[in-house]
Amino acid sequence: MSLEALVNENYKSFSESDLAVWKYLSGHRAECENIAIKKLAQKCCVSHSAVMRFAQKLGFKGFAELKLYLKMDGQKMPLHSELKHICSLYQRVMDSMCEKNCDPIFEALGRARQVYIFGEGMVQASIKKEFKRIFMSAGRMFYDVPSGLEMYNLIPLIGNGDFCILVSVSGQNKKMVETAEKLRIIGVPLMSITKNRENTLAHLCDFNLYVDESNLFETPMHWQYESTTAYFILIDILFFKYLEYHQRKEADHESG
Repeated sequence: MSLEALVNENYKSFSESDLAVWKYLSGHRAECENIAIKKLAQKCCVSHSAVMRFAQKLGFKGFAELKLYLKMDGQKMPLHSELKHICSLYQRVMDSMCEKNCDPIFEALGRARQVYIFGEGMVQASIKKEFKRIFMSAGRMFYDVPSGLEMYNLIPLIGNGDFCILVSVSGQNKKMVETAEKLRIIGVPLMSITKNRENTLAHLCDFNLYVDESNLFETPMHWQYESTTAYFILIDILFFKYLEYHQRKEADHESG
């Protein structure tokens, strides 16, 4: 998991001091790979112990372990070709999803009366359709929320017994962030699907799934192309984990 993903998962527990440390660290990554804890505390205008608490909130034993993680996170494998880069991206998504404990997501889905999926744009529309298609085969219906005015009109009809998935490649789409804020007030469980970076939408959601950022490739037409296949790999693995979850539940019920 990247450092940004760790921050997203723990963002709700951050204090003002934590935010100050993260703001400096994220803006000066290379410098902070070797910075002393005392020096970083001075840069952030916080105490030595505040930096230590920040590291521990992310799951590290101390600041030295955080610096090591930061250094390793920044040392990406050299890319010798576009093909190797995109295959590496797919592999990282597969590894991340296979390791992730998705049971809390499936438990929330199981309690939901209705599942709604939000997203704006062509890529997001394709992701929503794939979610709806693949989960329908397991008897789970997802309501594909249209974008625009109809999306806002639907929000008052959603209750805290429902479950909402919000798809935003950047995690910063204004309408998706506003939608998440409104749904949080109602108390609806939320799951985001975004690029693997610190983003506002992930901070607002209870569950987060990520796809690592892809390079932009230039086509023979001199257009910029960005692969979206990783999102469909994510959905496919999530679905197989969903099937495994139900098999385990049925086996537990039969043995009990």
